[in-house]
Amino acid sequence: MEYKLIDRILALGNLIGQARLAYIEADLDLQVASWNQGAQDLFGYTEDETIGRLLNELVPISKADLENCKKTQILPLSKIVRDGREIQCEIFYAPIMNTKGEKLGVAVLAKNISARLRDKAILRKKDQSLKDISGFAPIGIYGVDMTGKIVSANPEYAWMMGYESSESIVDQITDFAEQSFYDQEKAEEFIFAIHEAEVVTRFRCQLKRKDNTYFWALCYAKATHDESGRRDGFNGFTIDITDTVRAENELKKVNKKLKMLSVKDGLTQIPNRRKFDEYLKSEWENHYREKTPISLILSDIDFFKLYNDKYGHQGGDDCLIKVAQAIKGCPHRASDLTARYGGEEFAVILPCTDSDGAMVVAEKVRTHVKNLEILHEESKVNDHVTLSLGVATMIPGEDNTLENLIGLADKALYEAKENGRNQCIRKNSD
Repeated sequence: MEYKLIDRILALGNLIGQARLAYIEADLDLQVASWNQGAQDLFGYTEDETIGRLLNELVPISKADLENCKKTQILPLSKIVRDGREIQCEIFYAPIMNTKGEKLGVAVLAKNISARLRDKAILRKKDQSLKDISGFAPIGIYGVDMTGKIVSANPEYAWMMGYESSESIVDQITDFAEQSFYDQEKAEEFIFAIHEAEVVTRFRCQLKRKDNTYFWALCYAKATHDESGRRDGFNGFTIDITDTVRAENELKKVNKKLKMLSVKDGLTQIPNRRKFDEYLKSEWENHYREKTPISLILSDIDFFKLYNDKYGHQGGDDCLIKVAQAIKGCPHRASDLTARYGGEEFAVILPCTDSDGAMVVAEKVRTHVKNLEILHEESKVNDHVTLSLGVATMIPGEDNTLENLIGLADKALYEAKENGRNQCIRKNSD
């Protein structure tokens, strides 16, 4: 029995030493009887310097407390000064009793907790810094648990979502996906990404406010895990990009308008040469694949220079506008395109149209412009403005090119002028 007790005492002493704990024993007169290496490290006295000295002179415990000690006591925060520096420690002291219940002395166990307190202070400071940053950050920051309940939110996020405070949004949003997203398909996409990839970046969506209005947001989120490594929710932050989206939409409108202006003739308000070139190239490629005919009409106002000389540039501009609108009104299919080809020249692209069909449209254009009865006293062919028109039709192929089609229509227009003007001439590929 005595050997077992000795073994237990030795084991306990070894554990105390390994834990670098200070262990001290004193008799009933409070004279130190035992002083281990941990005590020397903590208090700065060697065993030889302390044996026989009064315990209360060496440790920060009063004589009365040591003498009256009848059960284990704790001093959770005690300060000692050693080598000019302050050390914070945690001290336990208890009576040493024999088997008869008689008090034989006092034992003290102490540990330096300065580092632990310092770490706690650092963590508190960091935590406060994070709270401060979160508190005034211009982005919404939040945390969500596995059930979908918001468990934390900064004031900015609460304000974004239309709630009075961080506390109110934490209390009221219990289903993040259902209550936060304006579009439930986006909600499902967001939650799926969290579950599958554990991270969401630059997720653009509409978030729903408390009053069911919405705002555009850019969302980021990352899954969180507990100590065992199991996913227990996610943290995220949200940036309100409503103003950005509004600006983007305005820019799209401006770009669309600019695009329209870039392909529209400023005077006549019909497509310009650039649009003509783009559209004819596109339709030519389509007809090349389909091996179907495409027709082109080129027209010219007869003796327009003389018209300008007689009625001035303003009169000439008015004439061009009327003629352009008249030509535009003749083809009726959505695929047909009327464009100002240049100066007093106009062109009509007729997809999927054979030579006979193109001549019908050309004659309709010629007649419609003549019937406007725009006075032209200097014309050599009529008292009113007239057109000369060249018509060409081709099926795109290896031997027929886009340039051939334009050249053929131009040649037909030249013949119409040479043959007396105010007429339509057609040319077909061989």
